[in-house]
Amino acid sequence: MDANIRLSEEVVRKTQSYQKLKSEAEKCLLQSERFSNEKVEFESAVYTKFVAILNSKKAKLRELRDRISKNGTAGKASKEDDSTDGTESYDEGSDDEIVKAEPAEETVGDLPGSSEAAASSGLRARKRTRK
Repeated sequence: MDANIRLSEEVVRKTQSYQKLKSEAEKCLLQSERFSNEKVEFESAVYTKFVAILNSKKAKLRELRDRISKNGTAGKASKEDDSTDGTESYDEGSDDEIVKAEPAEETVGDLPGSSEAAASSGLRARKRTRK
């Protein structure tokens, strides 16, 4: 008889514990979804601001490049300009389309074998300076 009472009390305790854990898991799931939504909204807002700043900087660079080319052609009419400024022409479309269309660029460190090549060239440079 005592065993039945203890077992039924244990079942009640386990059921209550299960209900508490279940409600806590639901709260955590809702909180996780809310955080995820807030993160997406924040990233969207930051990206929008970044694109606006990036586009204004690109416009400023284009303006300065045009100003340099106008001044450079007046002062250097007889010389050829072999330098490149590294900026692209914007005849292709809007900056948003370009950003979405461009794949991620590989850096030298991402290329296979580049770390060994960089390390060996660094060793050669150090050996040359020690002589």
